[in-house]
Amino acid sequence: MHYKTIAEVVEDLESNPIEKGGNIYHPIPFQEFTHLKTSSNSNEVYKKWELIKQTLNLLYHNKIDNIKVLDVGANAGFYTFSLAKAGAKVTSFELHPRYKYIGEFLVKEKQFDIKWNGVKFDPTLINNQHFDVALMLSVFQWMADGGKKMEEANKCLKEVSEKSRYLFFELGFNQGKSCIKTTKHNHYAELVRLLKEKTVYNHFMLLGTTELWGSNCRYIILCSNERQFEDSFYRRLMRMVRL
Repeated sequence: MHYKTIAEVVEDLESNPIEKGGNIYHPIPFQEFTHLKTSSNSNEVYKKWELIKQTLNLLYHNKIDNIKVLDVGANAGFYTFSLAKAGAKVTSFELHPRYKYIGEFLVKEKQFDIKWNGVKFDPTLINNQHFDVALMLSVFQWMADGGKKMEEANKCLKEVSEKSRYLFFELGFNQGKSCIKTTKHNHYAELVRLLKEKTVYNHFMLLGTTELWGSNCRYIILCSNERQFEDSFYRRLMRMVRL
């Protein structure tokens, strides 16, 4: 679908909701869309954004304008547009047959420095590029098709890590559509094990958790090769920042 005005986008979402539990999955961070119902907990979405933004400000000393960001699985662009508002240059991928057109239209309408790709993410599409930050937020399980395509998903994860200084990664186990299952009791340890094996990073820091649907818990992790951003070092650093 090709939109001509924001009013057309809003009318389309009102009359033909994309999600069963709401008009859209995540909020769209512009005034025109604030009345729409989200199928996920919008408070948790904004909480996640605050965790990411605070961490980015720490990593880049409150100067996140002009950093290069890769957003894999952008949905309708909540994090893409939130980062662009802060001055970041964002490259986004979203395959969904409706969200991809919404994002594409809003990029043109709002005139942000965003390269929006309405196609399935493929590492060959970012060859010879390097990013300051990558986002893979609750997208890995869809790439892996609930574990049926783990080899393909792991390959994408590895190549994203090779091209990004930092990675914000979010995943939970055993709950939700296309979830990846594990028999391990310590889900956080299992997630870190996955990231150690399938990325080029050596250090992992738990930023927090989200509960987008009831008690469905997902972990948000910062991945890097900088030792100070290991969990214990990060907690000590944040205490110093607050002093």
